[in-house]
Amino acid sequence: MRNRSLLILMAVALLALFLLAGCGKRVLRTADVSQGDYYTAEEFKKLSKMQRDAYCDRLENELGVQKQKAEKAGQSVAEADKKAAELEGKLADLDAQLAKLQAEVSELEARKAERDRMPETYTVVEGDCLYKISGYEKIYADPLKWPRLYRANRDKIKDPNLIYPDWVLVVPRGFPKEWVVYAGEYLSKIAGYWEIYDNSSEWPRIYEANKDQISDPDLIYPKQVLKIPR
Repeated sequence: MRNRSLLILMAVALLALFLLAGCGKRVLRTADVSQGDYYTAEEFKKLSKMQRDAYCDRLENELGVQKQKAEKAGQSVAEADKKAAELEGKLADLDAQLAKLQAEVSELEARKAERDRMPETYTVVEGDCLYKISGYEKIYADPLKWPRLYRANRDKIKDPNLIYPDWVLVVPRGFPKEWVVYAGEYLSKIAGYWEIYDNSSEWPRIYEANKDQISDPDLIYPKQVLKIPR
């Protein structure tokens, strides 16, 4: 009986030593660190030296993999920053171009508004002449442009030096897209009018646009309606 009790005490002591030495039940699973799976502190205590060495190797390899990923991510961020800077530069250029276009549009709108305020007819008063009328600010602000007034009112004005009070003259605006031929006109003369091209050598443009009705560029006739390409 005494010997049996002694054996039990020795077995208990050996079991305690076994547990204290970390030689309890071994960990059977393998932690997959590449998937974020790690051993718990309790599991790590129960690992054998071989398991711990293998685990440490996997951790070190995973650390290397993560460093490479971090470096690639850093390169991607640097490239993205570079592209963002380039896009910001292009955006700044586009903003500048847009501002310029908006300024041009505003200027054109202001000119149009000003032109819309200008009269399309003028009633002759005592002492007027075409040269004087053309010089008025609300007409052309340039007396040398009087021939346009004359050309636009040839149905009424036979002699540009003779106009009479109360006549209502047409004041053409803009640039015509058609031209009614008058006696004595020819293509180079028409092209030379400042409201057409202000350059007589540009007459072929009128000829090319009206080949359907002009067989010979030296022959055009009164009352022909010619297209004026712009």
